[in-house]
Order: sequence, then structure tokens, then C-alpha cells
Amino acid sequence: MTAPHRTLATLVALVAIACDITDVAAPSQDNPDAPLSLMPEDRAQGLADQLNALGTVRLRERFLRFVLTPNEVQDMLVARYGQPGPWYEDRERDEERRGEENREGETAPAIARIVPQAIVESDSPREADLVLADEPLVRVGLLDGPDEYLFSNIEGGVRLEDGSIVVADEQSYEIRMFDARGRHVWTSGRQGQGPGEYGGVRLLRGCPGTAITVFDWHLDRVTRLDRDGHVIDTRALAGTGVQPYGSPTCSPDGDLVFVGWPDSEWDVLQRAAVGETYRWEMAVSWERDDGVVTLAEGIPGTERFRYGGGSGPMTWGRSLAFAATGTGVWYGSADDYELEHVDWTGRVTRIARWTGPDLEVTGEHLARYLEARRARYDTPAARRRFERQRWPEIRDDLPERLPAYERDGLLVLPDGSVWVSVFRWATPQRELHLLDPGGLWVRRVTIPARSTLLDAGVDWVLLLERGEFDEQRVAVYELVEGS
Repeated sequence: MTAPHRTLATLVALVAIACDITDVAAPSQDNPDAPLSLMPEDRAQGLADQLNALGTVRLRERFLRFVLTPNEVQDMLVARYGQPGPWYEDRERDEERRGEENREGETAPAIARIVPQAIVESDSPREADLVLADEPLVRVGLLDGPDEYLFSNIEGGVRLEDGSIVVADEQSYEIRMFDARGRHVWTSGRQGQGPGEYGGVRLLRGCPGTAITVFDWHLDRVTRLDRDGHVIDTRALAGTGVQPYGSPTCSPDGDLVFVGWPDSEWDVLQRAAVGETYRWEMAVSWERDDGVVTLAEGIPGTERFRYGGGSGPMTWGRSLAFAATGTGVWYGSADDYELEHVDWTGRVTRIARWTGPDLEVTGEHLARYLEARRARYDTPAARRRFERQRWPEIRDDLPERLPAYERDGLLVLPDGSVWVSVFRWATPQRELHLLDPGGLWVRRVTIPARSTLLDAGVDWVLLLERGEFDEQRVAVYELVEGS
């Protein structure tokens, strides 16, 4: 805060504290139309609002919303009233706290807390754009060859500290490790329900205590492997309250952060007519030893389409994306290039907004999508028949606006920075955007259209690549500045 702002804010605080606000009462029940008398906590909140308004400044592509430091304001309030004043963001919850009684039968004082909130806006990356190096550091996967180098449905990959790569292939129900030079080290897993067996495989990143953590979405359980591919333990999620829609992620203490299935799906499905689209409301939750804690709720989630036999995700539909950091969880609804960060107490502490590619669906988007669908057919006659009979209905069901980023499009680095995978159809070549821990847009990376980000650092990426015959492979590339 600059000196003039600090001086003015302090003056407002001192004037408010100098006023006698200890004797104000609630409105008379005999005269409900009388002017409302503010209680001390209401005036304190009003003072907070004034200070926030005075403290809104522009600093290097970011808006910062803040007040005096908590210690400064608390010192003022303690000096005047003998205890901290109730400055809250969640008024409803804190009213309940004020109603609780302590052991002596007196009302327990609420805990005062001031939480700064930052809104960070970026028109362009702070640093130069990056591209992939001409050749990968390592590439694994063949069109034809030994089974351990053939992939059918890669559903996750992580790069370990020594440069080795772990890949999950869902069709074979296998987890495979390759060394830093791409040589096969071991294969673990098969289809089944016993230890080390899977019904579906997803690799989770950044789980403390183990480098390799597998989420089985079919059996709803988590399996940990050691560096040699041996099972350390398997934990079933049934009965824990953890029912992830999509893959969960690990919090810094090893508990799971997840987005659950919405409770109201059946009611919404009954209200939606055939041919209509609707959107789930979803919540970001955190598994704890004593149960599940909801960090954020009422978030627009998966966009779905109602058809005769039920519903399914909408083509080019928006979905909720999330990722856990040491300070909390980044999440967003993909309506625009915007993410919110909620801390581990459930308070939104910052909002990141940046300017990505235009999301309006254009003729170019439709032409590229049509060509991708036509390519699925082997003969010219089949392609013409598709374009004549099926394409008009598919085109008419597409939305007018694209999602901003992919459903699984957030990938957090150890320092709290987050890579965002821009929605794959937004640009001819795919874009990755790197936000720093505070939400400022730092870098932009362009990768081939037929690739998907699996893992990354500040200066490297692990990509899933698809070849001419749709064969799959993984490759690690260094990131270099573009020309």
C-alpha cells in the first residue's frame, strides 16, 4: 500500500474506532419501519469495505484487493474494545459460531480473521513464448515391436526425478516404467480385482510418500506402487464419502481432493427435455481423517445433453477443472479464461483472469471438426454419406462457444505454478499457458494438435503423441524460446 493510501486508510479506521458503537441497538419491534441501527460487527464490516475500496490499486497487470495488515487492525480493535473485532467473509457460519456456548455457559467469542483477496488480470504472458525443442530427450512407443513398447490407450504418464517415465495403459491394465533413455524396466498390473489388479487405471501426480499412485475409477480404489513396481498398499474408497467424478488429485498431506457426482442428477434429468442441454452444479471436496470437507460448491460443472435413453457429456461442452497446490485448490468452470483459488479453510483468496484465444465457434472450427470426423471413414463413399446424412445434425448440436480449457486441463508444479491446457479445438495448434503461484500469466507454449500434456516442469513437458496410424507414444521435450 502506498503512503497516501495507508495514511487515508488509517484515518478512516481511527475515525470509526473513535465513534461510540457499543450502545447501538437493534430496530424496535414496535416500529419495524424505523431506521436500522447497526451492530458493532456491521460497522466493522462497513469499515472493512471502505478500506478495501481505498486499497484497490493497479500493479503490473494485476489488481490487488487488500486492507491494513491483520496485525495493525487487530491492534486498533483490541486497544478500543479489549478483543478483536468480528470481520468476517462467511457471515452465516460465524453467526452460528457466536451462538455456541463455552463451558462456562457464556457465548464463545468468534475468531477474527482478515483474508486478503487478489484479482490478477493478464493481457499477455509476462515472458517470451516457448516451443518444443526440435528433438525429444526421450520417446517411448512403437507402431510394431515388443509388447512393452506398444500402447493402446494411454491414460496417464509421470516423469520421475531421475528422468524415468511411468505410463498407464488402460487397455492392457498395465503400469510400465522406462528409464531416462527409454528402455523398459518393468511392467505391473493386469485386469482383475485383487491387489495389483485393475478395472481402470489413472496415474495421480504429486502424491507424497510414493512416486507412483494409481486411481482405479472402476473399482473406486487407490493403489500405491514402489519404484520396482511392487504394490505397497491398496485402499478402497467405498464408505469414505469419496466418490470422484473423473480423477481425484492428492493434497500436500496425501489426502484426496475430488469433484463428486452431483446429488441432484436424477431430478435435473427428469426436468430436461429430450434434445436439451443442461449443466451439473458440482462441488470441490477434500478427504480428511474425520470425513469429507467441501471447499467450494455450486460450481457450474459438466455440460450434458439429454437424449431418449438418458444423458451424456455434450460435444464441446464445458466442465469443471481443478488442481491442488500447497496453499489450496485452483478450480474453474471453463466458461472463460478464469480460475479461482480457495485455501484449505474454504476461502477464495485469489482469482486469476487472462486473455486466451477467442472462444466463439467459427466456420474454421466447424471445418476442422468436420474433417476430423470424415477421417474416421475408410472410403470416399462412406465419407460423403456421413457428410450428407449425419453431419447436419452433429453441426446443429454443437455450441456457439468453446470451453476455455480441458476438463483435466490443470497441472500443478511443486512451487504452486499451474499449467493450463487450452481447449484442444480453440486453435489449430494446441496451447499451454503457465500461471505463476499468484495467478499471473507467465508463459505460453505451442504443442502439436494431436498431442496431450501428461506431465511437465518449468522447462520440459511429457506429451502423449499420436502417429499417422493413431499409434500412441510418449515423449519428453525441453522447452526453448521461439523465434
